[in-house]
Amino acid sequence: MCSCRIRTRTKVAGALYFLALLALISSSNVRALDEPLSMPAVGTAGLKVIAPDLLELTLIATKAPPPARPTQWNFVAANSQYVLPTIGKFVVTADGLPALVHSVGFKRRPIYAPFKVRDLRIGNYLYLKLLTPLHNGQNVQVVNPDGTLWSSAVQFTTTVDPLRFSPAIHVNQQGYVPNFPKKAIVGYYVGTLGELNIPASAGFQIVQSSSGQVVYSGNLVSRGDQGYTFSPAPYQQVYEADFSSFTTPGEYKLVVPGLGASYSFRIDEGAAAAFARTYALGLYHQRCGTDNVLPFTRDTHDVCHAAKASVPNMTFTAVNKGLADLLTDSPTPARQTAPALKDVNSSLYPFVNTNAVDVSGGHHDAGDYSKYTINSAQLVHTLIFAVDNFAGVASLDNLGLPESGDGFSDVLQEAKWEADFLAKMQDDDGGFYFLVYPRNRAYEDNVLPDHGDPQIVFPKNTAVTAAAAAALAQTASSPLFKRTYPNAAANYLSKALKAWGFLQTAFAKYGRDGAYQKISHYGNEFMHDDEIAWAAAELFLATGDHSYENELISHFDPSDRANLQDGWVRLWEGYGCAIRAYAFAASSGRISADQLNSDYL
Repeated sequence: MCSCRIRTRTKVAGALYFLALLALISSSNVRALDEPLSMPAVGTAGLKVIAPDLLELTLIATKAPPPARPTQWNFVAANSQYVLPTIGKFVVTADGLPALVHSVGFKRRPIYAPFKVRDLRIGNYLYLKLLTPLHNGQNVQVVNPDGTLWSSAVQFTTTVDPLRFSPAIHVNQQGYVPNFPKKAIVGYYVGTLGELNIPASAGFQIVQSSSGQVVYSGNLVSRGDQGYTFSPAPYQQVYEADFSSFTTPGEYKLVVPGLGASYSFRIDEGAAAAFARTYALGLYHQRCGTDNVLPFTRDTHDVCHAAKASVPNMTFTAVNKGLADLLTDSPTPARQTAPALKDVNSSLYPFVNTNAVDVSGGHHDAGDYSKYTINSAQLVHTLIFAVDNFAGVASLDNLGLPESGDGFSDVLQEAKWEADFLAKMQDDDGGFYFLVYPRNRAYEDNVLPDHGDPQIVFPKNTAVTAAAAAALAQTASSPLFKRTYPNAAANYLSKALKAWGFLQTAFAKYGRDGAYQKISHYGNEFMHDDEIAWAAAELFLATGDHSYENELISHFDPSDRANLQDGWVRLWEGYGCAIRAYAFAASSGRISADQLNSDYL
């Protein structure tokens, strides 16, 4: 779990209020800096012993909007050159005796910048390299005699505790499963002084959080990054602590002698369950067309987006402008010979049903309330694949969801929540709408979902139609899903076959390349080729009809490096889904091994 603060589009307002409250009630400045769930307030200051010969002074500041510059600890000139205070600005004492400063360093980082309300908080860090090291138990104080850096009301004091928190030691705060790998990383950047010199020869220790008793010791192994072409190469003073062989459950800290200790962490069988439950509740919070209620969340809201979505025409100004704007969000494939989809009338596939559409259900997207068909298909794939292939997932019925404890797999039911929505996105001709969107703007970023905007659907294209066909066929042929929801499975497969028919009609009329119209970067990575491959794979596994398998094999060569993204993403987009589906088809019970092409497999 990372303690850094990253601004995202997430609109879970309750979490932000919670962080603000934590900052207000923190009674200690140093605690406010060390507490991973606390957002330190402007003016918070503290002193840390990073290493026996290195101190870190922290001051949380802010600044007015541009062109204003910081007014506190602004040691960066307008030309971006550092103008650091001299060593004479500091007096350091240890148990009242002077500790001489050898050199001064500095770094500055934004730590909080909310999107809607300006509340910029800047972390400023001064580093004092000492001529001689401090010793455990010493009381340390840093003062600024001339008062130009901070007033006498700000105190920089601390005690050299061998188990003090060290920001250089990075553990998994969520915990480790006893018999799984357990690793931590040690490294820290100290601004203009470069990377912290890690005392690797001392190794590391695992100590009990309650007593400090050492229960395990190990070596630190260099894990410097590679591949940088500039000098000096960053992330070279980085070390790994591997304690995988230590399996005793309990609460511990990782200690590097001289640096201090990590945050507490647990070794416990429940660590993985905590991850799973957190993700499950995250999906619950993203559900659309329902309410979020106690006791499943404190961030409650009423039923959202229950009204039907409009089918747009040329009178929908915002929709048509949005389509035109999306043309530039990523390159249009060179192979696309179809006209640009710049407005509703430019679509090769006019809306058949022009009445309002029930598209309730599913899950909101990445912090906004839109619902992208291709993302929905990927989510369904991920959840159903886990149910079919990962031991124990099918029996998880305790994830803290409204359905938990009903005797059915929570993961399967979350997948069905999305698949039911996906099935609603099909037009009467078999094509699938590209997404569900607010009618008159891009993002509903100032209201809770139960007060969301009226919605519309975007035109169809072949990429999302193929992806929807694939996800619905996959769900329909999942052994557990078929047993649990036979009627839904039959409906999904019928819709998937209808979607495939839509694709074949499009190819016959416009040609394979001419049938594709880019709408946005979603589904545009390999044009529609990867989604078609995925649909062919899933329909073959759902029906046993080898004509779909022939389509897959003839149009998708998994060994072709052109099908890899950036040369390192091996299971990318629809191609990755097709590979997973086919490779695990027999082991998941979807088809017998003798029905698969062994050479292709």
